[in-house]
Amino acid sequence: MRTLSFRARLTVRWTAAFGCVLALLCLGVYAGTRAFLYAELDAQLRTLAGTELASATDGATGVHFHEFPAEEVSGTFAGKFAQLYDRSGRLLSQSAVLGNAPALVGPDRQQEAFAGRAPVFSVDAAGRPARVIALTTRKDGEPYIVAVGLFTEPIVTTLHRVAWLLAGLSLAGLVLTGLVGYLLATRALQPVAHVTERAARIARGDFSARLDHPEVDDELGRMTRLLNEMLERLHGSVQANRRFAADASHELRSPLTAMLGEIDVTLKRPRLADEYRESLLIVRDRIRQLAEMTEQLMILVRAQEGQVVGATEVDLESLAHDVVGAVAPVAAERHVTVDVRSMHGAVIYADRGLFTRVLDNLVRNAVQYNRPGGAVTISADVEDAGTGDWTSAHTVLRVSDTGQGIPDADRDRVFERFYRVERSRNRRMGGAGLGLAIASEVVRLFSGTIRVASSSPEGTTIEVRLPGARVATTAAPQTAQPALNVTAPCS
Repeated sequence: MRTLSFRARLTVRWTAAFGCVLALLCLGVYAGTRAFLYAELDAQLRTLAGTELASATDGATGVHFHEFPAEEVSGTFAGKFAQLYDRSGRLLSQSAVLGNAPALVGPDRQQEAFAGRAPVFSVDAAGRPARVIALTTRKDGEPYIVAVGLFTEPIVTTLHRVAWLLAGLSLAGLVLTGLVGYLLATRALQPVAHVTERAARIARGDFSARLDHPEVDDELGRMTRLLNEMLERLHGSVQANRRFAADASHELRSPLTAMLGEIDVTLKRPRLADEYRESLLIVRDRIRQLAEMTEQLMILVRAQEGQVVGATEVDLESLAHDVVGAVAPVAAERHVTVDVRSMHGAVIYADRGLFTRVLDNLVRNAVQYNRPGGAVTISADVEDAGTGDWTSAHTVLRVSDTGQGIPDADRDRVFERFYRVERSRNRRMGGAGLGLAIASEVVRLFSGTIRVASSSPEGTTIEVRLPGARVATTAAPQTAQPALNVTAPCS
């Protein structure tokens, strides 16, 4: 059956299942018909036996039978016969139709008859199937058994006809069921065939292909909608990866081209040691940029693939002071002040090393794209705090600057890889456009969100929302919390 198509296998299985049910129904019909026919026959037999018993003792002497001359009367009559037994169980006489047939009532049945239980049973009488009842009567004080029977050939013939009729109807029903099942399977699998055809187009690289909108909200309709959603995300992922590959190659080519040009210029003629040293310093700076970009790309990939350790309780205020210390030289160079507001024991549940990178990127962005003499403010608060020994809350971290702001059209794109607002100006300021992309992926990894909370010519605020709590209301460090909303600054 493995070589058959799914439609054929479905049809065969449906037909086989229906055949089994139909066979059970036919057996039930046959058994019921047989039981009803024999029950009716036994009722007729008892009535006939009672009449025969009454007439067998109506004479002055002895017990006798009244033979019915069926051959002399037109019409069809049931084949009746009788046998007479004495007290010792000896066969005294029998109907002429039985010829020289032996006794039909055995010793056990005779005992039941003498006990008054009137047994009814099937026998083979003169080579013909029959049904017999044994009754007791008395004549002149002596007990006798009168066995009255009817031949059952009409019932047997009727049952054979019923069996053949049921077999024929079952065969016709199976054939019809198979045809209808095949047509229904063909129609039911049409949407699947359509999905297969579209999947083949996608496999050939046409990621813009979509399934037709479902008309009915059934299982196939829901599957179609889910597949369209999956295709939409897949198409977006492919487009993003293409942009990523193009942007990454461009970003990597720029420092490589600059290094190659610097080396070519240096090698054009012999130079003094100081000139070689100056060229090496330039090349080293370019290599440092490449190494930093490579490290950022590795962090971004690991975050997207979920390759991180479990979340732990991280003290935000302590972390913020560590980051400010690392960013202090850059801030001092640009005359930007960085202020950490009191966070009142706010904590988040994340990996400290990764979130250090997030906060460092946000603060460096805020410093780098600030105006000279500007300010950066880091603050945090706990929202939606629960009550009791264990609390489920959200910690909101905000990094605000006094830069020129982010245009409305760029607010959602600043978290894309290699994206920069005013690319030429930002390239001169340094950076590969990966900081906010890394922040977004890491925050998402820990069930958080990040967004541009506000931006104007007076400054920008990036907001990160993560599972967290306040130390004062938390009994013990937690390792997992519900999802949050996060926002990060971009100028």
